[in-house]
Amino acid sequence: MLVCLAGIVLGGCSGDDADRTMATRPATDASPVGTATSDQPAQPAARPVRLLLLGRFHEPTYLTAPRGDARRFVVERAGTIRVVRRGHVLGRPFLDISDRVMTGGESGLLSMAFARDYASSHRFWVYYTDRQGFIQIDQFRTAAGDPNRADPSSRRSVLRVPHHRFNHKGGQLQVEPDGLLYAGFGDGGGGGDPDGNAQNLGRMLGKLIRIDPRPGGGYSIPPDNPFRGRAGARPEVYAYGLRNPYRFSFDRRRGSLVIGDVGQDEIEEVDFVPGRTGGRAPRGGYNFGWNVFEGSKRYESGSAPGALRPVLQHTHASGFCSITGGYVIRDPALGRGWTGRYIYGDYCDGALRLAQLRRPTATSHPTRLKVNSLVSFGEDSRGRVYAVSLNGPVYRIGRR
Repeated sequence: MLVCLAGIVLGGCSGDDADRTMATRPATDASPVGTATSDQPAQPAARPVRLLLLGRFHEPTYLTAPRGDARRFVVERAGTIRVVRRGHVLGRPFLDISDRVMTGGESGLLSMAFARDYASSHRFWVYYTDRQGFIQIDQFRTAAGDPNRADPSSRRSVLRVPHHRFNHKGGQLQVEPDGLLYAGFGDGGGGGDPDGNAQNLGRMLGKLIRIDPRPGGGYSIPPDNPFRGRAGARPEVYAYGLRNPYRFSFDRRRGSLVIGDVGQDEIEEVDFVPGRTGGRAPRGGYNFGWNVFEGSKRYESGSAPGALRPVLQHTHASGFCSITGGYVIRDPALGRGWTGRYIYGDYCDGALRLAQLRRPTATSHPTRLKVNSLVSFGEDSRGRVYAVSLNGPVYRIGRR
């Protein structure tokens, strides 16, 4: 992802969470796809769903928030994180690690995640590419006495992964109810996975990993990780056979795993694994097929044991170029046709799409909402969903 996106955007930030900003491209209520579910309220809200401008930032790449916290945290590619509080973007950055971050190619500060116990531990993690182009995950803590500032001296390295090409850097961090940290790594770059990383369980690239970060730095391996104890396999691996899982998420209600895996020459894909009872994440151990398959199409010779086929596929011939995975919407204010659907898009196509996820295949359709240079989606503590443009604007998807 980021597709060597080094375009210059306007700096400076302003925002208004009270939705007094201009709403763009109203969308008619989406019709339900397939059978309605209990996730959908019986009565739709009266107003159309719109893109409500939260603020303008400098090459934003992600948005998130800690549990139970009304603030929003916007990640900027060059190495800063901005706080939006009561509808205003604070002047001083929450964190500035621009001296550590490389931004060429598909690099930069790409996401962050908060510990489940952030309110007491003040721990959070960031994912970026360092000055050598290697993937780096660091831990920081909030500064004592100032909840809107991180303490730069609290930095602890959690994990560093060598990566020698300019592309396929991955970029996503997620924390699940189990408190564990998940990260998505690209296959190492170059066309067609020339290093054979994605199907090699002995390497970290081309994988989702699952780890338990230690407060003092580093990490331990969860005892129930799917490949722990297997000879020749990295115990961190949670899923494999991925090209560039730039954005993935877990359904906050059902625990389902959804991955937007960026394609090679022809196909962009969405992978889906239902969650377990009680809203727990899937057990892991899945092979999503790359580089033996691109989407469901054979790409190279070889085997991909137990490969799971994608539930959604979009071709480059239809205008897609780099899929941007999103979230299953759990904002009840959006109402029927939106709540319970998975929202996603593509960097080149720009249309926000809704899907009803199921295996073995899902269905989707475009909405009338469109975001240029769609680089990410985000979710706040209330489950409201945001769309992020690398050009600067960050929008909340809402009805007012």
